[in-house]
Amino acid sequence: MAVWGLGVINNVINWGRGAFNNLISWGIVQKTSPAGDTEIYGLRQDTDVTAFLSVTGITDATITSALDTLATDLKGYGIWDKMKAIYPFVGGTPTTHKFNLKDARDSDAAFRLSFNGGWTHSSNGATPNGTNGYADTFLASNVMAQNSAHLSIYNRTNSAGNFTDIGCTTASVAGNDNQIVSRFTGNINYSTINTNLVSGFSNSSSDGLNLISRITSSDMNYFRHNTKTIITRASIAPNTIKITIGARNVNNVSRELYSSRQIAFTTIGDGLTDTEASNLYTAVQKFQTTLNRAII
Repeated sequence: MAVWGLGVINNVINWGRGAFNNLISWGIVQKTSPAGDTEIYGLRQDTDVTAFLSVTGITDATITSALDTLATDLKGYGIWDKMKAIYPFVGGTPTTHKFNLKDARDSDAAFRLSFNGGWTHSSNGATPNGTNGYADTFLASNVMAQNSAHLSIYNRTNSAGNFTDIGCTTASVAGNDNQIVSRFTGNINYSTINTNLVSGFSNSSSDGLNLISRITSSDMNYFRHNTKTIITRASIAPNTIKITIGARNVNNVSRELYSSRQIAFTTIGDGLTDTEASNLYTAVQKFQTTLNRAII
């Protein structure tokens, strides 16, 4: 027979909590089960992950587990609510890569991506062609506060060039910039949050997790993996230009500085403390390791 409550006899199918042998249970997972080896335990999946999987159609067990752990970690660290957009780039297609894990609706208001120009999509991420490829996030920098904002991107390519990994500006020269420029020509990093005319600092690595965060009016913190560089520059009011991935959006009119680096993860959101930045790195690196695409 079938019982939807607490099982008390053998050989029943039970959707509650099992107490004896040969019982199939979709309910409470017990560390030491009195039901024996034949018991089947239910999977407790994060609800945001469930929504993401539903809209993308992803069923792969490794991706599902990696996403579930990622969401659980970010929520456990207390940084999930700081995220406006989380792009995990899983599933290997333009359709699966476009969705925002934080809000899995297929709409501009949910900040899902729109890929433009040339892109290559695979299980390792999404790669713009370096000439006209970019992804529109529909998320303007003024969605975050002047002194509380961050951008992050996980590149799987280490290269120097006239590339913007992610960003926007009010002018091609000396504009109000929000961007990660991890390794420009000459091995210089020109990353900024709500400021302009940053002189840059020496940087010879563009791969791995790159993150820039502002939590004060006076300076910004840049992290490549877990290594921090302080960039001193006063903040100015955020702009209304939409952030693009794989190139820089200039005043919502044109794009420039197209990248050819493979992208495996991106976040946009409120400012992160040093501890939160470190925790994000830990969570993302675990995620990438599970997917066998981590940069060490």
